[in-house]
Amino acid sequence: MSEALAPPFLVTSLVLCIAGLAKLRAPATAAAALGMHPWMIRALAIGEVVLGAACVVHPTRPLGVALAAAYAVFATVAVVLKRRRAACGCFGDNDLPVSQAHVIASELLGAVAVVAAVVSPRGLPWLASQPAVTAAVTGVGVAGAAYAMVLVYTEVPPAWAGWSGG
Repeated sequence: MSEALAPPFLVTSLVLCIAGLAKLRAPATAAAALGMHPWMIRALAIGEVVLGAACVVHPTRPLGVALAAAYAVFATVAVVLKRRRAACGCFGDNDLPVSQAHVIASELLGAVAVVAAVVSPRGLPWLASQPAVTAAVTGVGVAGAAYAMVLVYTEVPPAWAGWSGG
């Protein structure tokens, strides 16, 4: 079962890395949302990148638990910011208000991390141990899924609002 969870766990870890890198580049929106100085956001972003990268390179149960805890915090903050109709800056300078999709995505990624932590997460070492074609196809799928999750946070909510008139 843990091998079947390896791709979703990699996606969950990579999304955290992408969010951290985006906040390193542009911390202002997150700083405003959380009432923090941009250097504090950058420090948190470094932590996100380190945790996400560690989960990719050397996944362990404690790292899976830490990843799940991070997503639990993100989901909780997203709920609060959604009520305030505030932007979160999770992916840098995006100033769109937090949506329900944002909350659900954080909860979903957190659930993946919880399950992976329970059954022992697998990451890049597992992927590298697969036959070359399997590793290549899985790697492309993981990259595509990580990109799709970033779009769920950043592009789907405004597209949905425009389409639904909301």
